[in-house]
Amino acid sequence: MANLNETLHTLRREYVAEAEENLDRIDRLISTMQTEPSGPTLEHLYRRFLGLAGSGDTYGFPEVSRLGRQAERLCGALLRTGRFASPSVLLACRAVLRGLKAEFDRLRALYVIGPWVQRDAARPRASFLRWGPNP
Repeated sequence: MANLNETLHTLRREYVAEAEENLDRIDRLISTMQTEPSGPTLEHLYRRFLGLAGSGDTYGFPEVSRLGRQAERLCGALLRTGRFASPSVLLACRAVLRGLKAEFDRLRALYVIGPWVQRDAARPRASFLRWGPNP
């Protein structure tokens, strides 16, 4: 039976592994807004960022929440005023997306790729090297 730390580690690993698809959707939404500034795209983008703002803290990733909140506020302000996204807002959303990608790359190295790296089997006394968070 898995203990609480193992369960949390598994949930974090799944969250990080699924993030790439979410970030790809955000990228496509921003691209769509560049060519079609009207329509429901802004609301979809807002909801994606809002989801990251909430889920980042839930999983213990405050930088994901901080970045998500930053873009969520930009999109939310546009929704409240009924304005279209200006090129500067789209650039700001792209900058947040780059930050999110960098943060998830860092988290992927900890939770998806690692955290255990096998050493040479001929050295039994040091069978593995620890380099990630506690599972």
